[in-house]
Amino acid sequence: MTRVRVAITGIGTICAIGRDTAAFTDALRRGDRGFSRIDDPRLRGLRVTHAALVRGFEPDPAAPEEIGGLDRHVHLALCALREALGGAGLSAGLGARGGVVLGTCSGGMLSIERHYEALARGEDPVDARLLFSKRYYTAAKVLAWAAGARGPALTVVTACAAGTGAIAQAADLIRAGYADVVAAGGADAFAPSTLAGFDALKATAEGMCAPFSQPVGLNLGEGAAFLVLERYDRAVGRAAPILAELLGTGLSNDAYHPTAPDPTARGQMAAMQAALADAGITAAQIDYINAHGTGTRANDPAESRAISRLLGERAARVPVSSTKSMIGHCLGGAGALEASATVLAARAGFLPPTAGFAGRREGCDLDCVPDAGRRFAGRIALSNSFGFAGNNACVVLDTAPCADEGFGAAARPAGDVAVVTGCSAITPFGVGTRALAGGASAIADVARFEAPVRPFPAGLVPPVDAREVDRRLDLKGMDPCSRYAALAARAALDAAALKPRPRATSEVGLVLGIATGPGQGEAEHLEAVFRGDFVLQHLGAFPYVVPNEVAGNVARALLLRGHSTVIAAGQGAGLAACASSAIAVALGHVEAIVAAAADELTPRSVADGYKVGQLGPGTRVVPGEGAAAFVLESRKAAAERGAAPLAEVRGAALVTEGSSPCAGDRAAACLRAAEEALSRAGIAPGDVTALVAGSAATGAPEEEIRALAGLFGGRLAAGDLAARIGFAEAALPLIELAVAIELAAPDEIVLAAWASPEGFGSAVVLRRLPNF
Repeated sequence: MTRVRVAITGIGTICAIGRDTAAFTDALRRGDRGFSRIDDPRLRGLRVTHAALVRGFEPDPAAPEEIGGLDRHVHLALCALREALGGAGLSAGLGARGGVVLGTCSGGMLSIERHYEALARGEDPVDARLLFSKRYYTAAKVLAWAAGARGPALTVVTACAAGTGAIAQAADLIRAGYADVVAAGGADAFAPSTLAGFDALKATAEGMCAPFSQPVGLNLGEGAAFLVLERYDRAVGRAAPILAELLGTGLSNDAYHPTAPDPTARGQMAAMQAALADAGITAAQIDYINAHGTGTRANDPAESRAISRLLGERAARVPVSSTKSMIGHCLGGAGALEASATVLAARAGFLPPTAGFAGRREGCDLDCVPDAGRRFAGRIALSNSFGFAGNNACVVLDTAPCADEGFGAAARPAGDVAVVTGCSAITPFGVGTRALAGGASAIADVARFEAPVRPFPAGLVPPVDAREVDRRLDLKGMDPCSRYAALAARAALDAAALKPRPRATSEVGLVLGIATGPGQGEAEHLEAVFRGDFVLQHLGAFPYVVPNEVAGNVARALLLRGHSTVIAAGQGAGLAACASSAIAVALGHVEAIVAAAADELTPRSVADGYKVGQLGPGTRVVPGEGAAAFVLESRKAAAERGAAPLAEVRGAALVTEGSSPCAGDRAAACLRAAEEALSRAGIAPGDVTALVAGSAATGAPEEEIRALAGLFGGRLAAGDLAARIGFAEAALPLIELAVAIELAAPDEIVLAAWASPEGFGSAVVLRRLPNF
C-alpha cells in the first residue's frame, strides 16, 4: 500500500485567549492567561475559583433556527469549523469525498444538566429537540451539514484524549481511502457538573494552574478547534496553503484505572512510540512536545516519566510545554487546540510557553518553556493527550513540510486484510448467538426497574454469572453497559483462541461503538449534583459519566492495551466501530483488535423515548439492550498463530446524508453506504447472499428497506431479530452480523448496511471463509 501523505490546510480556533487563530497566536506568544473568576453562584462551595471561559460568546444569529437552541459546544465548534474551512479555501463545502470527525468529552452536558435540573424540580421538559441536543453525536451532524460533507461524520468520545483522537481518526480515513478531505477537531463547553466532579476528585487548582509547577491541580476551560486534513497531492494540486503535515498517529489504553494514569506511564509511552513508528521517525528527531500537562498530582509526573524515557539523554534539552497553562483544560477540545497551537506557534517561529511556571515540581525534570516568546527554529513536534478510562492519543506534526520531501521512508509497514477470527454477543437470550438462529422471542414486560411508563415490553439482558464465561473475569462495580461489552468481548476472544493474559492481549486494541452511552452513571452523577448543590460528598458516579469508561472497563478486565478509541455514531454505531477497526488493521496500527458495541436500558432512556414518541404505541419499536464483539486480525497474524478465520473483511463504507442540520435522509444514507462498501470490495450486488439491515422492528422507514431491496432486485430481505430481542441501538447490526456469518456457507458474501435517523450510514462486507 502506497503511503498517503496528509496535509493540514486550514485551522480554526476559539478559546479564552482568542476568538480566532490570529488572536490565539498573538496571545500564545505573549503567554496570556485566560483564567477569570467563576461567577456562577451555584459553585461557591467548591475550592476551585477560576476557569478559562470564552466570555461574551453568543451563537451566530444568522444560524438556522433549528440549531439556535442547541448546546453551547455545538456553536463553539461551528465557529472554529468555519474559520478552518475559510482558511483552507473550502468554504463552498467538502462534498461527497469530505468528512467531519469531532472529538468531545462532555458533548451536550449543558443540555443534560438542564434536563436533570428540571427533573429535580419535579418537571420534565424533554422533547425531540432537547433529546437531540443531549446526544454526543449532535455536533458532528450539525457540522457535517455546515461543511457540506457527505463522507464520514464521526464523533470520538475518549474524554480528554478525544480531540487528538479525532485528528488521528480523520487521518486514517484519508490514508485508507474513505475520504480525500476531513475537518477534524474537538469542542467542549464549560459545564458546572463536570467542574463539581473534578473538584470532588481533588484534581482542581486553588487559583490558576501551573502545569509541572505549583500550584498543583487543573482549571477547566472551554473552546474548540478544527484542522482541515487532506491528501497532500490534492492540496498541492489546488494550490492550497499547506500549514503542516500530519506524519503519524498513535493510540493506546492504560488498562489501569478509571481516572488516574498508570504511574509506570506504559500506556502513554506506547501511544507516543506508535505515533513515531507511524511517522517513520525516531525520538531523536523530535524538536518540541506539546504535553497533555494538566497540572494534576498524578498526570504531570507520569507524563514526565514517559517523555524522559522516550527522549533518553535528550530529555532535559527538548522543550516541553503545556498550553493548558493559558487556556485551561478544554477536555475534548484540548487536543485539537493544542495541536493547532503547536502549528500556529511553530509557523510564527516561537514556542508556546508554560505560563505561570514557578519552578519544577518533583518528578517533572523537563525543559517546560517558562519564558514566553522563546524562539523556535525546529520542525518536528509531538502533541499528547491522555484521558479518563486510560485512553491515550498522540500525533506527530511536521511544521515545515515540503511537497517533494516527506518522512515515512522508515514508517512501519502497512497492515493486511482484516479477517474475523471470533465473534459473540450478549442478548436477552444470554451469552452467545446459538439461540438467536431460532424463532423464539425474548421480549417480556419490564420488571427490573421502575420507570414512568412501567410496565412496557422490552428485551432485557438477564443476570449473567461472569464465571460461566471466564472464572477469572472480574466485573464487580461495572455498570450494565460495561458488563455487557466485557462479556461479549471475552466470549469473542475465546472464540478467537486469544486468552486474557498480558502476552496474548497486551497489544490487542479495542474500538467501541455507542449510540447514547451508559445512562446509569450519568443519572447517578447528575442527580447527586443537584441534590447536593454541586458539592459532591462522595465521588459516586462521576468517573463513569464519560462514555469511554465502558471501553476502559473492558480494557482493564481483559488486559487490552493496544490501539483504542470510542465512536458515538448513533443507531448502528457497531458497524462504524467495525469499519474503524478494519482500517486500523489495514494501516498497520494493530495486528488484532476487538470491534464492539453495547447498549443498556435505563428508566431515564425509556421515559425519554416514550415521551418524544420514539418508543411505545404506534412506533413498532421494542427497546432492547445487549452487546456484540468481533475480533479482527491481520491475515498474516492470524495465520502465524494458527487461527481459523471465520470471514475476511472485503470492504466498508461510512457516509452522511443530511437534509437539514438536525435530520438526515436515512434511506439514502443506507443505500449509498451499501453501494460504496460493495464497490470498495469489488463485489456486485448479485453476489451478496445475506443482508443485515434495518427493519420495521427497528423503526427504519419503509423507503430504506425498499431502497436496499431495489439494489438486490428484491432477492434479499432484512431479518426480524429486533422483533425477538428488542432494538439495541448500537449493537443490533453487529449481533445480526454475527448470526449471519455463523450461518453462512464458505465463500458466501454477507453485507451489513445501516443508517441512523440523523443520516449517518455505515456498511461492512464480509466473505465467509472455510474455518475447519
